[in-house]
Amino acid sequence: MESEKKRILYITVRSDIGGGPFHVDLLINNLADKYDIFIAAPTNEPYGYKWKDLLGDDKFFDLPFRSFKITTLFKLISFIKKNKIEIVHAHGRGAGIYSRLAKMFYSKFISVYTFHGFHIQQYKSIGQKFYVLVERFFSGFTDLFINVSRGENNVCLTYRIFNEPKSVVVYNAIKPIKRSEQDKIELRNNLMLPQDKFIVISVVSFNTPKNVPLILTIAKQLTEHKNILFTVIGDGEQKTQIEELLKREKLENVLLLGSKNNVTQHLFASDLYLSTSLWEGMPYSLIESAAAGLPIVASNVTGNNEIVENDRNGFLFELSQPEGAAQKIVAILNSKELQQKYSRNSINIFNEKFELTGMIQKMKDIYNRLASKNKTEN
Repeated sequence: MESEKKRILYITVRSDIGGGPFHVDLLINNLADKYDIFIAAPTNEPYGYKWKDLLGDDKFFDLPFRSFKITTLFKLISFIKKNKIEIVHAHGRGAGIYSRLAKMFYSKFISVYTFHGFHIQQYKSIGQKFYVLVERFFSGFTDLFINVSRGENNVCLTYRIFNEPKSVVVYNAIKPIKRSEQDKIELRNNLMLPQDKFIVISVVSFNTPKNVPLILTIAKQLTEHKNILFTVIGDGEQKTQIEELLKREKLENVLLLGSKNNVTQHLFASDLYLSTSLWEGMPYSLIESAAAGLPIVASNVTGNNEIVENDRNGFLFELSQPEGAAQKIVAILNSKELQQKYSRNSINIFNEKFELTGMIQKMKDIYNRLASKNKTEN
């Protein structure tokens, strides 16, 4: 019966395109048969409207997009009380502020928080100290922390955000990607991509963390390799800046393709995936490229370095050494043996770590354990 299901509220201050909302959507779609799901999120495209239609108005609480309002907090607490929510699972920093403050004023629910990236490096020294102090304070109102990578978990332990028994690592995950029935030649024809190029693809948001200018720096170092083409799928607040940089550098080996609904087809039409991120949690773009069997060259940062294993399915490079990335791209270009090896191993790594059924089972185990513990204590 519906009333016997554990009641879970997911909180996110984003419902636009992004890894966090995508992750929440996966949880809702794959756990709705097991739990009574509620959502607090902005009513934005694409996910906000989707969740509202799926769950109904009574199970949807409208949050402001990426902002905090004290009046919204107390309305949220009333929503939690009214619906007798047992587990509140917040995703991302803004959502975590709402959920942990709610726990301060109303303690009768289990508070779970997923960072989706503990990005302390984005702050200067004073900001880092403040961020750490805030997270340590909120730790007292968090029953369980979920990290999406082991690297992220280790950083949190180093800064004493929590002690180890209070945390668990659950990798982001997706369903296996079904290979296109079209071969690469036909895909490239349909996508209007050249047949005679070694295509290096990046799927990114045009913002600071994704570090798109470094893609252009690497492309500039490879202008003499006329058979290499860089394609960049995405959009964002830095789009104009990137377009101006591309024009100024007169790079003819880079195509900015904008946002696409057929990213998977572009992955299958490409030869290598490139990530230049400054920091990550556990990037879905790299998980998807591994699932598609692409060799990967990626910056050696948290998250990336748990998907990419040096000389197994690609290479990691240091952000201060973009020439290293360029060299690795050329090495893969020039070796069919490496291309086949890395492609095969990308799929193997995906199957080992990032297949959706494993993530969903771990989440079920976590929720059931927390609910049982709470029932025993009460």
